[in-house]
Amino acid sequence: MKKYFVDTNVFMRYLVNDDHGQADRVEKLLDKAEKGEIRIITGPPVFFELAWTLKSFYEMKKDDIYNCLLSIAAIPGLAITDADVITESLEMYKKYAIEFSDAYISVLSKKLDDSGVVTFNKKHFNKLDVELYSI
Repeated sequence: MKKYFVDTNVFMRYLVNDDHGQADRVEKLLDKAEKGEIRIITGPPVFFELAWTLKSFYEMKKDDIYNCLLSIAAIPGLAITDADVITESLEMYKKYAIEFSDAYISVLSKKLDDSGVVTFNKKHFNKLDVELYSI
């Protein structure tokens, strides 16, 4: 069965329900995925875009953003590339005062043979158990 990659705007309509017709169509898609009638997949860039848009455009609080991202990660029948990194990043995002993308970078750097991070954003990364390279 062919897989279909689900873009950010599909999940956004589902989460904020600002277009009821599109939100209903998304619910039908997710129902088909849960029943195994269609295979859907998404990945990290979608989670980054969701976190950023929910914060900057919809002005959601961090706890609400976390819950939205978690609800997407838990959709039955949805495959996620780097699912383990996304899951761990969500927990780090919830625990620390950092952006979701910084949590993801930190988690991924550890998975890549315990690599470090080069950044000017030491404020966020100093909170995390990740080696920083000074430039």
